[in-house]
Amino acid sequence: MSTLKKEPLRKSQEEFKPQVEPNSQEKENQNEKQHESANENQKESQSNHRPARRSDKSLETRQSETLEAPGQERILIASPIRQTTPVLREFLDSLHALERTTVKTDYLFVDDNVEESASNILHEFVLQHEGTVIQADEHGSGSPDNKGVYSKDEGGHYWQDEQIWRVAGLKNRILQYARDNHYDAVFLIDSDLVLHPRTLEQLVSSGKDIVSNIFWTRWQPDAREMPQVWLQDEYALFRRGGKTVDGTETEDEGTQTTAFLNQLRIPGCYEVGGLGACTLIRKNVLAAGVSYDQIPNVSFWGEDRHFCIRAQALGFRLFVDTHFPAYHIYRLSELPGVSAFNRRARRGEETISITLCMIVKNEEASLARCLDSVNGIADEIVIVDTGSTDRTRQIASRYTDRIVDFEWVDDFAAARNFAFDQAKSEYILWLDADDVFEPEDRAKLIALKRSLDPDVDSVTMDYNLSFTADGKVAYSLRRNRLVRRDRQFRWIGAVHEYLAVAGNLLHSDIAVTHKKDKEYTDRNLRIYRKREQAGEEFGPRDLYYFGNELKDHGQHEDAVKYYEKFLDTGLGWVEDQIAACQKIADCEAALEHPEQEVTALFRSFAYDLPRAEICCRLGGYFADREDYRKALFWYEQATRAVRPDDPMVVLNEAAWTWMPHLQLCVCYDRMGNRAKAREHNDIALAYHPTHPSMLYNDRYFKDLEKDNVLENA
Repeated sequence: MSTLKKEPLRKSQEEFKPQVEPNSQEKENQNEKQHESANENQKESQSNHRPARRSDKSLETRQSETLEAPGQERILIASPIRQTTPVLREFLDSLHALERTTVKTDYLFVDDNVEESASNILHEFVLQHEGTVIQADEHGSGSPDNKGVYSKDEGGHYWQDEQIWRVAGLKNRILQYARDNHYDAVFLIDSDLVLHPRTLEQLVSSGKDIVSNIFWTRWQPDAREMPQVWLQDEYALFRRGGKTVDGTETEDEGTQTTAFLNQLRIPGCYEVGGLGACTLIRKNVLAAGVSYDQIPNVSFWGEDRHFCIRAQALGFRLFVDTHFPAYHIYRLSELPGVSAFNRRARRGEETISITLCMIVKNEEASLARCLDSVNGIADEIVIVDTGSTDRTRQIASRYTDRIVDFEWVDDFAAARNFAFDQAKSEYILWLDADDVFEPEDRAKLIALKRSLDPDVDSVTMDYNLSFTADGKVAYSLRRNRLVRRDRQFRWIGAVHEYLAVAGNLLHSDIAVTHKKDKEYTDRNLRIYRKREQAGEEFGPRDLYYFGNELKDHGQHEDAVKYYEKFLDTGLGWVEDQIAACQKIADCEAALEHPEQEVTALFRSFAYDLPRAEICCRLGGYFADREDYRKALFWYEQATRAVRPDDPMVVLNEAAWTWMPHLQLCVCYDRMGNRAKAREHNDIALAYHPTHPSMLYNDRYFKDLEKDNVLENA
């Protein structure tokens, strides 16, 4: 049987297919007539006693006036609308703010609202702009009873099939209106989107027959942000048997998906297999007869998919433009983010500005690698040199002229604060020379530059410090990595310094990867010893980190002394208190003091609920002594441990997932309970299907099963 191996758990490939429709408009239960003429639409609007136009000018007069502006394309901005009032206000406001240098626009809205106030503001809008409103209900009753059932909440949007195809009919009416009135293109857009002012001009300038503007959505509350475009089938973000972005053959769907998502974060215009919800469709496509009708022999869900299949069958390629991502108000809780999006978009700054601040000394081996990885991220680079004697300054000069000397005073916080004081950008990013952004994380940060709410004070990122043999993250923690300069956050601590932040924090999914290429030194320990000899009184944090330096250098008795001093203060971060208990146990184990070791582990329970790491450690303590009954108890407790809510807490994912089940397998096997042993090995395998220990155990149980069959034959 295999024993415990401390390797990290990595979750399996994410499921990228959302459970809710990413690109449909609000949908109804009843079927609509399709392809009605413009005259019929106008009569219907008038028969419903709704104001239809801003002025008494006829359509022919407006078209004539348009023709007097040479070079301007006539674009119909259109939307079937069934929306809540506050979201609709933001949508209409963004339409009003669209730039119109090379285009002449008209509006066409299909009023499908349930809320009377939403209908009112829609009609107020067309009174102030050239536009038309028609009713979704062909009989014009406007009764909520005829609107069908459609619901949405913080979990998502919920549709019925008849609603989807009813909205397909509403969209087809819009396409027919654009054909009948000879528009150069129709810009068909969902009413829960907020556009960047340059969106329409950018789409028109692309010259594509069919092109959507990108937006990103969390289809489920805790899910990853995903685009409204895809490559194949209903929502596949890879091409089966296809090529990656760089043109190389691949069978790895996960790699293709990652490459596609990274590409969409970079401004450009890219060919896709499916799109919707914010799409410019040119007149040659309209003339070819595209529609949103259901294709009877295709079961794909959502009218946009059927539109895309028709368009491709007719020979039209599909594209997405990613220069100016729209803001999607998918949930009412996302409504407050509109103001930040508008401030960014309308003040003319497409991104926040970032100064990279670094302190360096003799980093010629790694500095270029680090600075290459921030290409496209840093608008300004400040390098504070604390006394290099190698080629560090020459290398830095290839990237920046902001190279400043700082006399080293055995105080990391002082050096970092000096570096921060040199910054001029809106935000400050800090890295060490042996840190990098891997390509995926670099793409994420470039995207964050464009979308970050300027009210965010600090962005935290993962700091990946070590890796397994197969390249998976073995140890990671979170750091405040990108901070607003005007908040004047300061570094604290001569050694193991930290950035004291407060306010509005954003916990991102971006990671900084540490690639240490220098030998470990006793520099920090010497600084602490020097301060100790000078009679300095250490605060709680320094007591804890002094203990860490002593432990790392094998000075276990002194380390225990400083950990005890730290815990005796009753102060400090609770996570440091729990960690101090674990590290005292490490030291006592190294000193061969088993009773003190287990006492230190139990002591951790005084600070918070039992952590899975400590429960596993206790299980191992008793398993090593062949006390399997107690070992089982503690491993079972590890499987039931409650995760801390604080995202800054560093957890050993193995202890919270597969590790206790692997060890329960071993313990039950030792006690002769093969059925329970196999049960827990299967659970462990479900977490980590490629782990060699669990695979070995699986073969072991199968061999036993074969032997039993032969014995009983």
